Amino acid sequence: MVVDVEKTNPVEEYLKANSGKKLALKTIYRDLSMKRKKTIWLIHQSDKIINVNPLDVGSNKYFLHVYTYAC
Repeated sequence: MVVDVEKTNPVEEYLKANSGKKLALKTIYRDLSMKRKKTIWLIHQSDKIINVNPLDVGSNKYFLHVYTYAC
């Protein structure tokens, strides 16, 4: 089975345009009009998107779907 990988990552471009911001997964997929699962897949394919420490956004949870652009 061959998967067609997009050359441009719209999630990466969106976070690059909003660099310095810590954005939640729901905000990202809602603004891009994209399905949640596809958004998560694109985030994991990129090496320039990093997960934010939950304490940086005021949560004491172990893991949150909050991401930022790393470069």
